[in-house]
Amino acid sequence: MPKQFKAPAGTKDLLPADHDFITFVKKVIRHRFRQAGFRRISVPIFEESDLFKTTLGASSEIIQKEMYSFHDRHGREFSLRPEITSGVARAFIENKMYDHALPVELYYLGKCFRFERPKSRTQRSFWQFGVEVLGESDPSIDAQIMYLGHRILMDLKIRDYCELKINTIGSIEDRKKYIDALANFYSGKERSLSPTSREKFEQKKYLALLTPQNEDEEILVKMAPKIMDFLSPESREFFDETLAYLNSFGIHYSIDPTLVRPVEYYSHTVFEFIEKKTTHKILVGGRYDGLLQKLNGPNLGASGFAAGLERVIELIKRGKLDVPHKDYLQIFVAATGPVAKKYALPILIKLREHGFHAVGVLGKTSMQEQLLRAEKFGVPYCILIGDLEIKKNKFLLRDMKTGKTLDVPMEKMLDHMDGLLGAPKALDTTIDFLGHE
Repeated sequence: MPKQFKAPAGTKDLLPADHDFITFVKKVIRHRFRQAGFRRISVPIFEESDLFKTTLGASSEIIQKEMYSFHDRHGREFSLRPEITSGVARAFIENKMYDHALPVELYYLGKCFRFERPKSRTQRSFWQFGVEVLGESDPSIDAQIMYLGHRILMDLKIRDYCELKINTIGSIEDRKKYIDALANFYSGKERSLSPTSREKFEQKKYLALLTPQNEDEEILVKMAPKIMDFLSPESREFFDETLAYLNSFGIHYSIDPTLVRPVEYYSHTVFEFIEKKTTHKILVGGRYDGLLQKLNGPNLGASGFAAGLERVIELIKRGKLDVPHKDYLQIFVAATGPVAKKYALPILIKLREHGFHAVGVLGKTSMQEQLLRAEKFGVPYCILIGDLEIKKNKFLLRDMKTGKTLDVPMEKMLDHMDGLLGAPKALDTTIDFLGHE
């Protein structure tokens, strides 16, 4: 038996029906991002591996187990990007964007790659969208970013399925003191940890222990030291101001003292929109002051969020929410015989050039078979052309819903179809976020 190829494990095809959802989400996020002053940036799909090791931490789970890395012909090591913030930060520094008006507000949409477990909710190839505000450290920015995430989820009609959780992990100095306290707390309690958590303890990934794997670990997390007890007065004030700004928007949230991010570059505010009654993360973000300096750039603040496009769509589908369809057909042109096809093909092109969504003049099939094909395409109207119609310079118009057929003079074709379907809009390269492209 010849081999039948399948999509690689952890990946999937995005079929035409999936793109209805993708187009809807894209239009929503583009509208909200541009409205808030963000401009789009695209960075390479692969970077030097050392970039991610520097930003995410060489001992991080992503670097150790999830990277797709390779060497080029000159022996240089590169990796497919597991996330996009690192590339944006690198681009900000390399292109000296800090010489312009600050902060710089950027948004992105692109593919990412992680070698995830087969049963993980994250695909090994997935789309990510997000924003970065680079060049300023201000609590009001964190609040605005959370509001932007909230607004996008509202537009997508899934905000009611999500809850917003917030925490602070303080400054780098605060976090060092906190991590030392966690190390002391968990020391001697290894027997109460699951094999996975025990491995994290041995690797000194103490913050990761705040995500419990079982009931025993949940008890330990409740007993463990809290970051609030290790915040400097400046860090506490930053967090309090962030919450005050957020309160002014009237957004409901809860403070989760166990909330941390698994990458090293975060500091101060961290937040997650998660699906209610689950641990499913929909949109996550926070502040990462110090990242730019870590990449030998200027000592400037930065903040942002990211979301997995597939996870957002999955929630939209589970909520059984309708989305606008970008692919729709209005007219099927059916013709029998080579003479009729040569006559009908320019008519099909004329309909398309006028602005109608039309298909037809397909294959060497009978008129009955073409009508059956038109039914499968779901078009409201079918134009029928045969030798007799060519002689009379007319066409038969079939209403596919009622089955009624009408003779229409060829010269009145566009006017007649305009009357039935409405005159098509002029081609416009702008996009209404809830309309068609």
